[in-house]
Amino acid sequence: MSKDVKQIYANAKQLKFLRSRAKRKTFMGGRGSGKTTTLGYTVGMMFENLPRAKVVLTGLTYVQLDLIVLPELKNALSRMGYVEYSKVTPWGVYVIGQQPPDQWIKPYSSPGKRGWQYCVSFINGFVLQLCSQDRPDSQRGINNDGILADESATLNFDFIKTILLPAKRANRYAPFSKHFLHLCFFDFSSVPWTTEGGWILQTEERWKAELEERARLSYEEKLERPPQNLFLESTWEDNKDVLPEDYYQVLEDSLDPLTLDVEVWNKRITKRPDGFYFAFVSSKHCYYQSYAYEYDEKTRLHLHVSNDYRDDKKLEVSLDFNAAICWLVICQEVGKEFRQINSIFKKPTIDKQTSLVIQLAEAFDLSYSHHKVKEVDVWGDPSGRAKSAGTSEANKPFLEQFCDYLVKRGWRVNKPYQRFQYPAHKDKYILINHLLDESSDRTPRLRFNQNSNKPFLIALQQTRTIDNFKKDKGSETPNNKNREYATDGTDAYDYIVWGKYKRLLPSGSSPGYRNTLIILN
Repeated sequence: MSKDVKQIYANAKQLKFLRSRAKRKTFMGGRGSGKTTTLGYTVGMMFENLPRAKVVLTGLTYVQLDLIVLPELKNALSRMGYVEYSKVTPWGVYVIGQQPPDQWIKPYSSPGKRGWQYCVSFINGFVLQLCSQDRPDSQRGINNDGILADESATLNFDFIKTILLPAKRANRYAPFSKHFLHLCFFDFSSVPWTTEGGWILQTEERWKAELEERARLSYEEKLERPPQNLFLESTWEDNKDVLPEDYYQVLEDSLDPLTLDVEVWNKRITKRPDGFYFAFVSSKHCYYQSYAYEYDEKTRLHLHVSNDYRDDKKLEVSLDFNAAICWLVICQEVGKEFRQINSIFKKPTIDKQTSLVIQLAEAFDLSYSHHKVKEVDVWGDPSGRAKSAGTSEANKPFLEQFCDYLVKRGWRVNKPYQRFQYPAHKDKYILINHLLDESSDRTPRLRFNQNSNKPFLIALQQTRTIDNFKKDKGSETPNNKNREYATDGTDAYDYIVWGKYKRLLPSGSSPGYRNTLIILN
């Protein structure tokens, strides 16, 4: 490898992260802050300083790592002067998803013949092994020299604690064993959307405590005793020198205020005490293992398909209608679980002349065009007992439009909505929290695919309770820019849960904790 010095740009926050000697670091950055680029630069530094080491790069799904992280990683390495090896670029220093050339140095701990497909392998024997939370087979036998975690707030800390951290034990006597990058744990994430993702903030607590302690040390003592922790927050403003001049304006125009606050400005969210779905806990009710993977030798790509539902069983959907937004939730019973595998919403746009109802039908048919059993149960509320546009007599034509479209596309459509009776607010409140509580063996287990239901799950956790167990519908206003986070989608879910499981309504309610979000300035 060449010892020539190559200068690359890094903003002040990135430099602070890269130069810190701490072995535990968290980079909590909003969109455009450069957190994934920082991850890429870190990998480049590991390549330079940890020859023959093996470091784990983990994320929620292999799809995320393959389609989002790896391209940015390659860009960062390219800026450092490192390119991928191929016949066209024989001077390249790394390969992705394949066994490295025979003449290259091998790592101390080889991934094995089947393991190379999950690795980024470098010419000096350094290996970055991809390990996603939804890939049990990619986690076995891992013995690593460090951990890098992408979008760590989406990861279950039990996965980190029980699978990855105990394996961070390799090469105690290697030449690089005293380097601060050896046996490190660095994670990169935006602000957690759920309280369960708040485990990444533990680094902040330890870092602040350590700052007070190190403030009492002399300069010489600080040099001798490297810090153990670093917690760093960053936004697009820290990285604006390399961003387009209108970058923030584009974000402000395209994102709803809630997403802007959380994913751009790093404003934190937490629970509030008046949630309608108080028994919902994301760590219990959400699942992430929703992809099956196959490595295609011809294309050298990891092909992924959804595997969280049965394509040989019927689907069940429920709709909610409003002039400002229409929602469709897609569900299926899988064993004892009642899974919401997907959710789709449509808003009015100038370029779309078809109705929102037909747009939903088209989206559903396209998404499940390869479903073997083309049968679907359609739920919704046409009774007119509630006052919103989503539960009025006028909705009957909407439901019929949806069903007619699917019939023409070859679906067998069942219409349980025709016998639907809208419940009292208290009964609905009691039933759905009784099911979420899982205190009875007789009840189904409600589960949600967290990869495909993000706006819905945010809305679920924001929905408030007001007088007489009613939902607070204040978010369903015509001028609400972030309407997908209003209560419309949760209404669609209520219809199907009540219609299917009202027989399980307990005789009374029990107290519980609420679970709704608030923004912390």
